Amino acid sequence: MMFGFGKKKKAEEAPAPAEATPAGPLGEELVAPATGTYKPLTTVADPVFAQGMMGEGFAVDPSEGTVVAPVTGEIALLQDSLHAFMIRSEDGAEVLVHVGIDTVELGGRGFTSTAEIGQKVTAGEPLITVDWAKIESEIPSKEVMVIVTNSKAFGVARDDETQRPVTAGDKVANTVKK
Repeated sequence: MMFGFGKKKKAEEAPAPAEATPAGPLGEELVAPATGTYKPLTTVADPVFAQGMMGEGFAVDPSEGTVVAPVTGEIALLQDSLHAFMIRSEDGAEVLVHVGIDTVELGGRGFTSTAEIGQKVTAGEPLITVDWAKIESEIPSKEVMVIVTNSKAFGVARDDETQRPVTAGDKVANTVKK
């Protein structure tokens, strides 16, 4: 679960995921939050994210433990357990990064951070380090999700939806004003 509250909805109760149809000019670049395999959000292990309930986005199955800012902006949220943070981009897109599935239950064990609420960051800047060897056996998935939570105002125009290798900081999408 995202922040540890509520239970996952059944698939039949979930709304259909929002489609990323560019309706306006391309906005800010979104970059891979980690080195690993890029994945469409619809393929992640958590149905809350996969069904688009949190908003439009994408994911990376990480092969390394460094998590970077996916967009330039200001850190608006940083969970105490360090498993999730949100950056408000200069255009106003609210970009949530959720590191792993059910990682909130670890209470921060295995995570370190250099990030602070209010900090200005640049896309590709390292913010979180995860010791996957220490925690991987305790969680269902390491997938790092990037979601634009204010998807009524901003969409996500992906460069390519195929699963493929990416390096942290590689451009993979843009925000789109609706």
